[in-house]
Amino acid sequence: MLFDERWITLLVFITLIGVIVRAPALTALGVLTLSLVSVSEFLRRRVLKDVIYERRFNETRLFMGEILEVSCNLTNRGRLPVVSLFVDDSAPAGLQLADDDPSAKFNADDRVNLAQHSALKPGEHTARVTRLRAMKRGYYSFGTAYVRAFDILGLSMSERTDRTADRLIVYPRVFSLEALGLPTRDPFGQFAALRRLIEDPSRIMGARDYRYGDPFRQVHWKATAHMGRLQTRVCEHTSEPTAVIMLNVSTFEQDWRGSDVERYEWALSVAGSMAVWAGEAGVTIGLSSNGTAPYLPSALRVRPRRSPGQLAHVLESLAVMYSFALSSFDIFLLTEQRHLPMGATQIVVTALLTPEIAAALLRLYDLGKNIIVISVDREPPDITNLPFPVYHVPPLESYWTGGYWDANGKPVDPVVLRESQVGAGQPGPAEPKAGVRA
Repeated sequence: MLFDERWITLLVFITLIGVIVRAPALTALGVLTLSLVSVSEFLRRRVLKDVIYERRFNETRLFMGEILEVSCNLTNRGRLPVVSLFVDDSAPAGLQLADDDPSAKFNADDRVNLAQHSALKPGEHTARVTRLRAMKRGYYSFGTAYVRAFDILGLSMSERTDRTADRLIVYPRVFSLEALGLPTRDPFGQFAALRRLIEDPSRIMGARDYRYGDPFRQVHWKATAHMGRLQTRVCEHTSEPTAVIMLNVSTFEQDWRGSDVERYEWALSVAGSMAVWAGEAGVTIGLSSNGTAPYLPSALRVRPRRSPGQLAHVLESLAVMYSFALSSFDIFLLTEQRHLPMGATQIVVTALLTPEIAAALLRLYDLGKNIIVISVDREPPDITNLPFPVYHVPPLESYWTGGYWDANGKPVDPVVLRESQVGAGQPGPAEPKAGVRA
């Protein structure tokens, strides 16, 4: 505020002196100034009361490389105009401007500045749309916005802090099987189905005598009338194919060496690609990993379920996963078996295929487990004496560099990237390296 408590005390003193010495000009000056300060204080308290600031996203979940449109809206719902309004806001790191705007401003930490300066009439609404590209996977929280405004007289300023809870999830980039160098038709053979058979009530194969404990809704009334005694419907049994992605977040044999970011991010992308493929193929998908995610005290685990949001759940888990390994992957493979459905196909995605991991996989294979290994290392793994399929999917050069090109080397419009990623897929290397053992 332009006039602080010391100025107000001085103005009161001047007014009293004018009254005492009977100086009308001095008294009028003090009274008018105090009135002006009182009106300014009243306006300051109300200038931001009816001003609403909010962000709106065109999407709350994106894949890497896709465009996010952030609409920063300002609305004046009050009866008084706001002649000078400032909003300090920014986008989280990891989001970059989609358009090359030379006038764009950035904060000291390279965060895109979403600040605004405007004036609003009573009932007026204004919006600023910024196009951002998601460059990294993760869970993004848009920070606090600071709103400031001067009153109509320009004598005082009001400030407000809006602690909004706008969230954004960026999935890893996904590719088609063709782009990964994997066979597109029946890539992993026939998935082993769950051994637990499920009755399909829509497929009736006959009737039998009623037994104690049979559900009342399963009574076959036509057969009951024909036989003269209670009959129960007999339905055909069905089973559904199930796959669990076993993801290894370790990229070095020695944990103290840290993490190879390129291979780690590529492993997440391959795991996400397999999840998308399984979802489109009608396979019940799950995820288990020796990594962890925020607020999880133990290893990350998404149990296989047949639900509309299962694929999104798996991709969200991959988006927020950390590279910190809670246990060695060979031990994890053995201890995690008690949490997996019987008969489920295990798709192992790993950057390492050490002798210890190979021994654990062989032990599971000898126990009758259906094992498929996808190596995401740069060099082909040693697949000698491994009786289960092993595929080599090295990192694509365009993934880590952030480039999006077609087969001719021309840039691809990021706006249409979602369809190409989930549907037709991104073009892979001309001759993908793949080592397969049937």
